[in-house]
Amino acid sequence: AAATEKGSSILLKGATIIAYDDKKDELDIIRGGSLLIINDRIADVGKNLSTPIPEGIEVVDVTDSIITPGFVDTHKHSWQHLYQTLGPNILLGDYVYKFSGLSKITTHISADDSYISTLMSLTDSLNAGVTSVLDHAHGTFSPEHSDAMLKAHINSGARVWNAYSIVPIASTKGGKFHLDWEGQEPGGWKWKQLEQLAKQAPWADGRVQLGLAWEMGREDAEIKYGFDRASELNVSVVTLHHVGYPMQPSGVPPKFIHQLNDWGYLNKSYPVVFSHGTVADGADLNILRNTNHFISVTPESEHHYAHGQLFTSALFEQAALGIDTSYTFSSDMLTQMRLQLQSTRSTGANIAHYNFRFANNTAMTVDQAFLLGTRNGGLALRRPDIGVIKKGAKADVVIFNTDNTATSAFDDPVAAVVLHSHVGNIEHVIVDGKWVKRDFKLVGLDWKETKATFVQSARKIQKIMKEYSKDWGRLRAEMSEAIGWSGDEFMNVPQVRVDPSVLKKA
Repeated sequence: AAATEKGSSILLKGATIIAYDDKKDELDIIRGGSLLIINDRIADVGKNLSTPIPEGIEVVDVTDSIITPGFVDTHKHSWQHLYQTLGPNILLGDYVYKFSGLSKITTHISADDSYISTLMSLTDSLNAGVTSVLDHAHGTFSPEHSDAMLKAHINSGARVWNAYSIVPIASTKGGKFHLDWEGQEPGGWKWKQLEQLAKQAPWADGRVQLGLAWEMGREDAEIKYGFDRASELNVSVVTLHHVGYPMQPSGVPPKFIHQLNDWGYLNKSYPVVFSHGTVADGADLNILRNTNHFISVTPESEHHYAHGQLFTSALFEQAALGIDTSYTFSSDMLTQMRLQLQSTRSTGANIAHYNFRFANNTAMTVDQAFLLGTRNGGLALRRPDIGVIKKGAKADVVIFNTDNTATSAFDDPVAAVVLHSHVGNIEHVIVDGKWVKRDFKLVGLDWKETKATFVQSARKIQKIMKEYSKDWGRLRAEMSEAIGWSGDEFMNVPQVRVDPSVLKKA
């Protein structure tokens, strides 16, 4: 989704604006307000602007609309988008050998496939008002694949943290499936490529930043090497999965937040984003609070894959929201905010019900849910200038049309967005002061060509998946052997069943 020329100025007039008041540390609702964008920044916001309006500025009347900051996704694997609809009932154990970056199927994914998949995923994000994405790019199957993902990040028009992933890759060299660790060894080709990228970064006038995706399933010396290199290369963020036993590879300490803290790696210049945090607890929260690092909670993913959310609601002080795998569900933050809000409320209510009482308060407010998908994402990336509308912030904004059956008479704009809106209500999106969606349509995107290229890649992979599906058991056994799973890590859970004959009688 290409954008307009840099240096443009835009004045949005007449909207209800969900801004942020740093002094009060809370949302600031401005009704009938104006928002002035000059170049890539919000120059002024309010009912009466004090900043001089530039000559020749583009004035857009958005009366009755709601303006929000662009949403921030702190965990996504964009390259997987070409698996679209192939995992409707997938759980995490099966995901590893079917869809992950370690799957044998990835040996059939070309660099061109990676490009169009990443581009389509980020386009899906922009269409949904998600303007900033921390892309855990673990599709680094070759230098060409990595370059293709970066090219898609740049061309998308989104604000992206390209978190270059240094993990083993699937290989069939020698005739037997195995995980190839050569690229991630100290001095391996992945580290060499990351070093070259660090010399080039950032890209697209700073809109695309370099990060590192680095896991804990390796020897202590290798873990330390990775975090040391992150400092030397001055990456913008380090991100890693924190799912805990039994999902983490064997040998990973269940308290690796503590371990990283003990080693001093949570006191570096870069932020660390721990994705999921499903077994993080109060002690972990204290460390995160004291070192200013965040958990990326991905509610739809954590319910879908059965990660669980054991302590999630206790971690929101240091949490932001993410999407995870857009091939299994939507890329929009509205769904994530709503799902986390209501699941947290349900958890709170159940505590009361276990004590044979009604809940006397709500466990989570709509404002809190909104902040998880906006400002908190900026804080997780240590970018207080994104995910908020305030003077000096980046000009990443979303304009919701309220001329519809759900929100035409809204009073509370936050409730209107979080509880009543959907992606179809998003009329305009601006990133870095440039239109990327205008009048409900993506700007500068050749949809016909983009769709055709994406469908071609997806159909190829669908055909290959069908062939592999004839013997999933063997594929799972190969992966379990490569990872070190015994099979005892899994158990069956009760499944909901409905007898059709009962429905007929009813």
